[in-house]
Amino acid sequence: MLEVSKPMFNLARTMIGIALLQLAGCAATSNSANIIDVEIGMTQSQVLSMLGQPQKREAYGGTEFLFYVNEAGGSIPIAIVEGRVTSIGRSAYDVVVRSKAQSNTANAR
Repeated sequence: MLEVSKPMFNLARTMIGIALLQLAGCAATSNSANIIDVEIGMTQSQVLSMLGQPQKREAYGGTEFLFYVNEAGGSIPIAIVEGRVTSIGRSAYDVVVRSKAQSNTANAR
């Protein structure tokens, strides 16, 4: 009977686990790799046909954000105004959310 030392068995088990996680990661992020293909000016329909349905949606005034997961597991917002992409990324999202919060505070006074 072939005996495998405990450290070798643990190494083999770890390597198999890593390989399975990488395969699972590829399946989970197949659409997110295409986020880099989104361009300013594209229609919302183009984005949806390229990336599929977003993980979530948020709307602030006339701006709708579509959120997609990237390879690192982060959430990337794509801003849509009047049916077209106006920005991609967290910084634009932060600006819109902050300005909406400030206008709500000013209106409450």
